[in-house]
Amino acid sequence: MKRLFDRLLPKIWTRLFLMIVTAVLLTWAVIGIALYWLGNAQALVHTFSTEHTPRLMQTTDLAAQASDLAVLSNRILYSNADTPNTFENDLRVSVDQLNQMLRDSFSTPEMQAQSLDLQRKLAGVIRSLDRARRFETTLRGQVDRLRWINVDIQDETTPLVADFSFNIAALIRGLTQENDPAERRRRAEVLMAEQALYRTFVDIGTEASIASTLAVEGSASMQKEQLKQFAGLLSDALSRLNGQLQGLPLKAEYVTLRQSIEALNQITIGQGSIVSIRRNWLEERGILSQNLEASLSGLSALQSLVQDLSADRRAQILSTSEAFEISASRTVRLLVGMTIFAALAALTILFAYIRPAIIRPLDHLTAAMRAIAEGRQPRLVVLPARNDEISQLAGAVEAFRDSVQERDRAIEQLQQTQSELVQTGKMAALGNLSAGLSHELNQPLGAIRQRLHMTGRALERGDVATAQGQTEKIDDLVARMERIISHLRRFARASEYRRDTIRILQVTDAACELLRSRLDDHGITVEIDDTLRDMTATGDFILIEQVVVNLVSNAIDAIAATSGPGVIVFRAESAAPGNVAFSVLDTGVGLGDLEPERAFDPFVTTKPPGEGLGLGLSISYNIITGMGGGLRLAHRAQGGTRATVILPKGT
Repeated sequence: MKRLFDRLLPKIWTRLFLMIVTAVLLTWAVIGIALYWLGNAQALVHTFSTEHTPRLMQTTDLAAQASDLAVLSNRILYSNADTPNTFENDLRVSVDQLNQMLRDSFSTPEMQAQSLDLQRKLAGVIRSLDRARRFETTLRGQVDRLRWINVDIQDETTPLVADFSFNIAALIRGLTQENDPAERRRRAEVLMAEQALYRTFVDIGTEASIASTLAVEGSASMQKEQLKQFAGLLSDALSRLNGQLQGLPLKAEYVTLRQSIEALNQITIGQGSIVSIRRNWLEERGILSQNLEASLSGLSALQSLVQDLSADRRAQILSTSEAFEISASRTVRLLVGMTIFAALAALTILFAYIRPAIIRPLDHLTAAMRAIAEGRQPRLVVLPARNDEISQLAGAVEAFRDSVQERDRAIEQLQQTQSELVQTGKMAALGNLSAGLSHELNQPLGAIRQRLHMTGRALERGDVATAQGQTEKIDDLVARMERIISHLRRFARASEYRRDTIRILQVTDAACELLRSRLDDHGITVEIDDTLRDMTATGDFILIEQVVVNLVSNAIDAIAATSGPGVIVFRAESAAPGNVAFSVLDTGVGLGDLEPERAFDPFVTTKPPGEGLGLGLSISYNIITGMGGGLRLAHRAQGGTRATVILPKGT
């Protein structure tokens, strides 16, 4: 039977399509039966939602609106005069919402009449709010003007008080020094006049400040009695101020002061003054309170009508709910039965076909692909011989595994070749250093021979101290040779691309030590920037040293071609976050016409034939990029070359 099934339907897609069509038909059958029974319940729900629920919602909305309106009314009527704007805006929104609800609902004549009456009352509330807002705006403008008038008065009186104070002090000094009785009487009369004017201007400034303060305080009064008290105190202060003004001489320098005091009288008491505007505002707030109370009463009456109208519908709601519950229970039982049947059919398809024929083979193939991605050799499970998509995928995975294995072998061979090339380049560098290293070793050997001869002569004379000193110097020379040989052994050792934290300064010092004899032979000075002292990078010390040796060796050759002394500079450079960079700069002949990018190509060199193969920069580039860094070359404007090494920052 299974073989016949595989032969008639060889493709997985065809089998799944037929199974999905079967499941869809079964689902449609369940949905059709459910829709038939739910149609009856829908009529009940429609009746409930369109007739009964809106009446209950109207009652609830009216109750909420009445509560909000009452709360906002109290906040507006009993809040501070400086902070009702937010409450009034909320009240406007609440009134607009209530008007919208009144226009959209209530179809009975009695409720419509009550609704229209309530809308008129709410319109009165809005008008009262608008008038009160206009009074508040005018009042704030008058208060601001009052403050500026007071500032003008104080600006007028303060310098005058200071002048009179100075004059009084001068007159007192002159009076004490005057010996002529007639002159002393004359000066005493002048002093008394100056003191009288001094007190007048002091009183004017004080009374103006008192009047301004009383007017500002009165502008915030919340009760008429309180405003009346402030008005009385303000009138007394203005009377005293005007009395002081009458005593001033009629001089031109006092004209602006008289005008400011007249403006103060006009803006504080009288028609259009701060007191009259505040009185009008309080009266309007009383009208607003009456309108709010009338609106709340009308809203309560309308709410009672809605509640009475909804009372007879509660019984209908209960009966409708019971009918809906019976219909829903019947529908649920039918749907549960059909759903169980559909679930059993789906589970049968899932476990009888999809899992053994699709899921399990895909799991094996997925595990094989994961093993290939992790670099392991997967074991492919032998699948039944079929001509479906799974079998084709298994063949593709097997072919992919073979290609990955072949690629891995090629990569291993390439890495081995690259390591051998790096080691060859290192040996070539040591070959170029052989002459200098021979000099570095021959010099201490000659010195040791001379020291041994001198030691023997000292022992023949019995001079033990001299012999011991020569022995210590011989030991220092041997230690120097050991350092050179140890450095050569370490430099020649094969590297494995280690990832250690290294100090760039140690690398540059080690490279310069290897090339010291060549540097001295050509009279080259090495300068190391202080910023390199704290620079650290992540990489292989030996490989980075090999790169620096190649760069410095190229710089030496370029400077030697100039037939004169030169300078090699190690300098820190800016780098992207997570990296460090340093440059090797020389004063040599430079790259000539060679593009910097081509210098990294194998067998490309600017040296004469026989003096270089053109592999040093290519090997150095591969070493640095293999450690996640970069190597760049550039022409220097003042002559020479700049080589920049970029490495990951050390931890």
